[in-house]
Amino acid sequence: MNETQPPPSDEDQSELRFRVVTVGGQRRGIKLEEIYWQCLGELAARQGRRLADIVAACGRELEGEGNLTARLRYVATRYLRDELRAAKDRSNLAVVVGQVRASPSPAFALTGNKQIIAYNPAFLSFVQSRVLRSQQPQPARGLRLSFDVQFVDLVRRLKTAPGEPQPAGFTIGVQGQVTRGKLNAALAPLADQDVIIGFILA
Repeated sequence: MNETQPPPSDEDQSELRFRVVTVGGQRRGIKLEEIYWQCLGELAARQGRRLADIVAACGRELEGEGNLTARLRYVATRYLRDELRAAKDRSNLAVVVGQVRASPSPAFALTGNKQIIAYNPAFLSFVQSRVLRSQQPQPARGLRLSFDVQFVDLVRRLKTAPGEPQPAGFTIGVQGQVTRGKLNAALAPLADQDVIIGFILA
């Protein structure tokens, strides 16, 4: 595959870009917006194929009728739709709850408005032994939890170093009783809001 002009910058992905693709020994000039070329390139890499293979497949699907560039745009858009669906499946509250429950150590998930949306049995045991010092069945009721840093600052640190947990202090208060400790914070895989998963350290 040959390019007749340098690729545009990230700022102008709507610009049309002309490329020459060799399919079945024949050179074919195609003009598409840069964003479609990028999507088709990602699709080809994901499938372990060449971009020319995707162009050839689209040509075969048309069987000599229809618009090849329109077909390529459709294939690129369908790829993006499938990727978005898969991302949504991986970024929902059920996934976060599963991650929290899977932790052998006390763990919880906290939103920016200090609402606990998930916790595991080990967290309940921690609260019972360190704060309530009792075996009440639902100690999470009336529980207040906060970090020793601003929530937005902790989120910023986590986004600056993706995949790296960030240490933080925490305070838990229930029924006038308070305990403090240290934890490792991780960013929950949610697309619609920032949620921090806290793993309490022994």
